[in-house]
Amino acid sequence: MKTITLQIENSDDKLTQREWAAFVEDIDHEINVLAKRVHFCGFASGGAPWQNACWVFELEADRENELKALVTEHRSRFKQDSVAWTEGQTAFV
Repeated sequence: MKTITLQIENSDDKLTQREWAAFVEDIDHEINVLAKRVHFCGFASGGAPWQNACWVFELEADRENELKALVTEHRSRFKQDSVAWTEGQTAFV
């Protein structure tokens, strides 16, 4: 089981508010379907001059390629250059 932090943004303002909301909804859906457990989902302040979102979740190794492919598909459809994907093992100290 890996812990993944996934971050998306619209700091270049390519997306309208409606498109941003759809992008967030699509990514959130994929994570909630495939993740074993979602620990966090958060967004920039509504008054911030940028838009971003972050999820932290646990993902079984055999689902990683599937989720990466879906995220890439949504990223491309919404004309975004990249999505930040950080993974690691969680250790409790």
